[in-house]
Amino acid sequence: MKRMYTDPKGEAYNQVIDLAIRNSAYFVLGEKLAAAEGKGNYAHVLESLEPFLLKTIELQGDIEEIKRIRTTYDCRAFYTAGTYYLYRSCEESGNLLKQMANSLSDWIYPSLPEDLCFVKAGGGDYLYSVVHERWYGMDVTEEEAIALMEQITGLFLQLASHSDLDSLLDDAIKHQTDWLYLSRHGLTELPERIRELTELRELEIFEQDLYQLPEALFELSKLESLKIMTADLACIPASIAKLKNLRELSIICASSDRPTPDLLFKPKEEISLNRIPPEIGEVENLAFLTIQYSAIHELPRELKKLQNLRLLNISMCMIDRKPDFLLEMKQLEYVNLSRDALW
Repeated sequence: MKRMYTDPKGEAYNQVIDLAIRNSAYFVLGEKLAAAEGKGNYAHVLESLEPFLLKTIELQGDIEEIKRIRTTYDCRAFYTAGTYYLYRSCEESGNLLKQMANSLSDWIYPSLPEDLCFVKAGGGDYLYSVVHERWYGMDVTEEEAIALMEQITGLFLQLASHSDLDSLLDDAIKHQTDWLYLSRHGLTELPERIRELTELRELEIFEQDLYQLPEALFELSKLESLKIMTADLACIPASIAKLKNLRELSIICASSDRPTPDLLFKPKEEISLNRIPPEIGEVENLAFLTIQYSAIHELPRELKKLQNLRLLNISMCMIDRKPDFLLEMKQLEYVNLSRDALW
């Protein structure tokens, strides 16, 4: 089973649906909410698919029953209480799936029934999706995955070759992924070609030696979430102001992607990251700001400009007292400026 970095969209979604229809006997859609909450906005979807309905399975929440059904069908779709619909895979039902959605992630309440999964004739997922968790995958070999990625631009599967950073970036750029996770590449600085990921919306980095953030990073104008885990970080550049769509910024120092028994981190007083630039106030959509284990000793007053900020977690830091201007930020729902605790 090969995991997808992100779900295919648009024409890539259409091609993947065609592929799944050819390689499966039936597909599963679920209603995983209590019946009292209704069927969302998709009654017409169930009506359109009715001619292809093979079976309806009701699961009441009994753990053993869920395990039995999941084992019987060998399908990830059955993981909680709900109503599950099994539909015949054929060209006509596949065309409906293509008309009803533009991506696997569209299959979510209340717009559509949830978690489109395709099951092979002998049982077992050919394609699965768990949209809330953003888990997507296909039952293909390494060789098949490589061939499919050559044929379908926008189908970005995890390959063994992606342990090499250049190979990973080549495919990430080719398929214009909107999500990327970088770890265990021994990076001290992000490569300049990161700027070519123009559709990137979420970037997670877990690299203990990462120290510098290049200007190329701040050219990713669609970025909504940036999470960095490293041992030490030089600074948050003033160019952070360019990320107008950023909603979440998380930086955690004293982190290791390859820990050893003798690994020691700097005391927080010696961490290079010792300030939040005033330009942070220009990141107008920022809602969640987390910085843990740093030498930061004060907060810039420009934080007041962040009218959408809901969570401010600057913990394991050097701040002595809560600044008065935070009291004026009525929209804040959570504040942690602890010197010694993460939460």
